Parts: sequence; C-alpha cells; structure tokens
Amino acid sequence: MIMNLRIALSLAAAAFAFGGTATLATTYAKADGYVSIDQRGWGNGTAGSQRGFRNRLTIHQYGSRNSAHSRQYGNYNRVVIGQQGSRNSANTYQNGRGNIAGVAQFGSGHTVATSQDGSGNAIGVIQGGRNNRATSTQIGAGNVSVIVQD
Repeated sequence: MIMNLRIALSLAAAAFAFGGTATLATTYAKADGYVSIDQRGWGNGTAGSQRGFRNRLTIHQYGSRNSAHSRQYGNYNRVVIGQQGSRNSANTYQNGRGNIAGVAQFGSGHTVATSQDGSGNAIGVIQGGRNNRATSTQIGAGNVSVIVQD
C-alpha cells in the first residue's frame, strides 16, 4: 500500500515537471512555508494558504479552466497537485503534522476533495479519462488512502 502511495505521489510530481508561466495565483505562506505554482493555458485558478512551520505546496496545471485550492495548518504537511486537461478541480485540506497528499488528474471534468486531520496520514489520487469524482477524509494518525480511476 505504501508503494502505491509513493507511485501516486511520484506521478503527481513527475508528470508535470516542465516549466511554464503562472496565469492566476493567490498564495499565503508563513513560517518557512514553500509554495510553487506552475500554470499553462487559460482560465486556470489557484489558491493556497499555509499556517504553521515548513508546509509545502506544489501545483502544476496545464490546459484550461482547471482549479486547485489548498489549505494547510500545522507543521511539515505536503501537497502536490498536477492537472492536465480542462475543467479539473482539486481541493485539499490538511490540519496536523506530517500529512501527505498527491493528486494527478489527466483528461477533463474530474473532481478531487481530500481532508486530513491528524498526523502521518497519506493520500494518493490518480484520475484519467473523464468526469471522475474522488473524496478521501482521514482523521487520526497513520491512515493511507490510494484512489486510481480511469
């Protein structure tokens, strides 16, 4: 299960590892937080907020009308969102310590919502094709969730 999560997170990061320009970006980082946003296309929107210590947020969007929103509270949390296509939406929430969420969406019309409240939780989501929906909520410590849809 952990290997599947590592693969999901690697795909979310590696699938979009080339440069671009940001079109719309709103971020707030505090206490040594890290935010990286890369967008290509038109009509993409991003919003991120961080409160705590050493939280990391990475968003890559390519295509049109994609949206990504992330809220991180606590310490050492990490989110990687990669979207390619059109009208994809990803929303992540983290509260606690050491939580990890990776989202990769290819195609159009996908929606992901993740929520992590606790410590050491991990979520990996990969969606391809069209119009998939995924939701994962984790409360407590050490939970692992992997969702793959095509």
